[in-house]
Amino acid sequence: MWISKKILTAILVSGCGFIVPISADDLTFTDGSSQLTGTVRTIDEQDRVEFLSPLSPEPLLLKGGTIEKVEFSMSNSAPATPSALIELTNGDLLPATIESLDDRILIAKSPAAGRLDIPRNSLSSLQLGIRQRNLVYAGPRGLEEWMDGEADAKNWTFTNNSLVVTGPATASMKLPTLPKQFILRFTLKWKDRQSPNFQVYFADPLKAKGKPSDRYYLQFGTAGLEIKREASMGKRYNTIVQLNRTPTQFPERQVRVEIRTDRNTSRLQLFLNDEPEGAFDDPFSPVPDGSGITLVSNAPSGSTQEILNIEVLDYDDSRIRHHAEERGDPKTDSLISSEDDRWSGHLTKITKTSEGSIFHFFNSDVQKDPLEIPETDVSTVFFSSVNRMNMEGEAPRLILKTRGDGSLRVKSCRFKDDVAYVDHPLLGKLELSRHDIISIVRSRPAKPKPTPES
Repeated sequence: MWISKKILTAILVSGCGFIVPISADDLTFTDGSSQLTGTVRTIDEQDRVEFLSPLSPEPLLLKGGTIEKVEFSMSNSAPATPSALIELTNGDLLPATIESLDDRILIAKSPAAGRLDIPRNSLSSLQLGIRQRNLVYAGPRGLEEWMDGEADAKNWTFTNNSLVVTGPATASMKLPTLPKQFILRFTLKWKDRQSPNFQVYFADPLKAKGKPSDRYYLQFGTAGLEIKREASMGKRYNTIVQLNRTPTQFPERQVRVEIRTDRNTSRLQLFLNDEPEGAFDDPFSPVPDGSGITLVSNAPSGSTQEILNIEVLDYDDSRIRHHAEERGDPKTDSLISSEDDRWSGHLTKITKTSEGSIFHFFNSDVQKDPLEIPETDVSTVFFSSVNRMNMEGEAPRLILKTRGDGSLRVKSCRFKDDVAYVDHPLLGKLELSRHDIISIVRSRPAKPKPTPES
């Protein structure tokens, strides 16, 4: 049956006594006012969603454009991250193990899609040496890890794995260790008709209140979003990132934040709701070396805010750094080694041996015989843009996120048991493991890239 938003709201209100499955998918509506939990069966090319819900004896058919995001229930046992990340010519990313390559086909094995024959002319790059990110912290797990006595706990409560704060308050914790390169993720939420006012400090030495510190902090409120740098010497507060992203631009009244921090190069990258907002340099010294996180609510009394889904992971940006560097002549293949050696020419083939894959690379200007480079010594391969296959027409609106930083644009998605049947514009029809899918989001119009405050 088709279901309108008004009827759906009535079902949600009256269905509180129903039992929600232990393993379930979560749907978030575009206006953020409602959520559904159950099992997704189909998302078609018009974004219509067929959904099994414990609140209804029949499948719900939700009209296209009403769903912002689907988050899928995840299996407790996650497979190991593949050693390579394949970038297609449309920018999609596919974690996989490389089997072989010739002049026509790359054969790869994906945990999500199984064995794949990928046309060479649909390849943009290969990133090798991918390793699984180690989780440093995941929470919050309770008030006690963030509070030091009853005085600190004032205005804080712990509800549904979330730190909820009413009015002005501060909380902090010191991690046992914080890598030089790390990722900080968290979600901020606020109530309807209230204005959020958050500060989240990171790489914080947790000095006495009021004492100048070398640390970073994200600030979000009615004026927009900033990442600022507090310094112990010179000008104390300095803006690194300033975005005109006000709370009104997040109708769901929440925002997912990801900050990738490289303290080796003093560089930060910001993502909001899984979308990149840019990379920014920290020109100040010394580099913050603290391992603390501080949460600050500057909202007035009676205003309720939440922070949840806090994660800290280690971060290796070598593949991203190489991918962003000058690749050379786009009409040739290029290879960057793990030691930063570079070659241009033609990647003739990849062969598999008992000791691992071998990359055969030929440059007629400097050598008679191809170089044979072990996979363990390869960081990045860029493929020639000559005869490159590109998508025709408008890009699909559904972006499917998989384990291992995978991202695929698909036209539609149909589920049957543990298999997702999708139609990809470059790879054709694929069968994906449902347990490897993290989420499906609707793509948004491209935004101008932000620039640091001058």
